[in-house]
Amino acid sequence: MEQSWTAFWARVSEAFHQTLFPFRAVAEALGGHPSDIQIWCFLCGVFFLALVAIQTYGDIVLRRRGVLATGKVVRIDKSSDGPDTPIIEFADRLGKVWRFESHLPVNKTTRNVGAPVGVMYDPLHPKRAREVGRPLMKVVHLIVWYAVVGGLMALAFLPGLISS
Repeated sequence: MEQSWTAFWARVSEAFHQTLFPFRAVAEALGGHPSDIQIWCFLCGVFFLALVAIQTYGDIVLRRRGVLATGKVVRIDKSSDGPDTPIIEFADRLGKVWRFESHLPVNKTTRNVGAPVGVMYDPLHPKRAREVGRPLMKVVHLIVWYAVVGGLMALAFLPGLISS
């Protein structure tokens, strides 16, 4: 049994190694010789950077042209392993109802279904909406995600942090 598991993981490892061939070729053409884990850290860092950049762009757009509305908590999402998050519903200027899941965890204001919540939304794209307030939590949220990206990039580009 142990031999079959060892053989299985050896095949998986080789498949992952082969999958990285295009990225390894580009890195070697640029003069680098990264290990597989460094390439994976780079790819994960780029993926997370794209997600955080989209979130940051949405925040910048809302600061420029956001409109305030009052919404209400319609449900608490408890489905993930992370903290519970409120699902908030609001009506735009035309009366159309929109719903979004906050990326911030519930607090004393948002933990109850039906609780009123201040909302800022983009009138051109009302799906782009955020809770109003909680600036410290928003800053901590962004710092943590940018730190994850920075850590992954450090592992990818600083030789010696990861042994081959």
